[in-house]
Amino acid sequence: MKYLMLLGGLLAFGSVFIIGLLVGKSPLAALTQASIGAVAGGLLFMWVGQIWTRNVRQMLMEKRQAAIAAMAEADERKRQDAKERGAKPV
Repeated sequence: MKYLMLLGGLLAFGSVFIIGLLVGKSPLAALTQASIGAVAGGLLFMWVGQIWTRNVRQMLMEKRQAAIAAMAEADERKRQDAKERGAKPV
């Protein structure tokens, strides 16, 4: 999360500062706006990172549950097959 927050802050700072200078603002005004943009960008990236992490964990949990269910079903099939083979007259 710290990495995402730093990355978001850096990207926001750089882009807001460059855009501020390109539209003709003074360097001090562009720096002030870029600082505010860095905080906002960092918080935004952190929020998106938390959502992404939560979704990845949920996906992995669902995959694990599906694999467990498939293994249980395969075991049940094996038991049924063994039971049928034992019950058939030869």
